[in-house]
Amino acid sequence: MRLMKTAIAAILGLSVVAGGLAQADAMSDAIKYRKSMMEVTGYNFKMMAAMVKKEMPFDKAQFEKMASTVHSMSMLTQDGFPKGSDGLAGDTKAKDEVWSKPEAFNKDVVAFQKASADLMAAAKTGDMTSIGPKFKEAADSCKKCHDGFRSKSE
Repeated sequence: MRLMKTAIAAILGLSVVAGGLAQADAMSDAIKYRKSMMEVTGYNFKMMAAMVKKEMPFDKAQFEKMASTVHSMSMLTQDGFPKGSDGLAGDTKAKDEVWSKPEAFNKDVVAFQKASADLMAAAKTGDMTSIGPKFKEAADSCKKCHDGFRSKSE
C-alpha cells in the first residue's frame, strides 16, 4: 500500500512538473508568435514605405497585398501577449505595461487595427494621394504602441 501511495505521489509530482514545463513552452511559443508577427508587419511596412517614398515603383497589387497582411497581423496582435508571457525576461521587448495597463495597450492595438483597415481600403484605390496619409496614420499608430509598450533597451 505504501509503495502504491509513493508511486501515485511520484506520478502526480511528474504531472505538475510536466504541466509547468508545458506552460513555460506555451509562453515561450507566445513570444515567438508575437516576434514573428512583428517581423512580418515590419517587413511589409518597409516595402510599403519604399513605394510611398518612391524609392521603388508603386505596384498596386503588391501594395494592396502588403496592406492586407499588415491588417491581418494587427488583428492577431493581442493573441501574442497572453498573461504569463511577461515574466520571461530577456526573451521579449514587451514592457510590463502591456499586462499592468491592459486597457491602454488594447486601446493602442485597436487604433492600429483601425488605421491598418483604413490603409487597406486606401490601397484598393491605387491612389497615392489617399494612400500616403493612411500609410502615415498606420505607421504612426504602430509607433505609438511601440513607444508605450516596447522596451528600447535591446
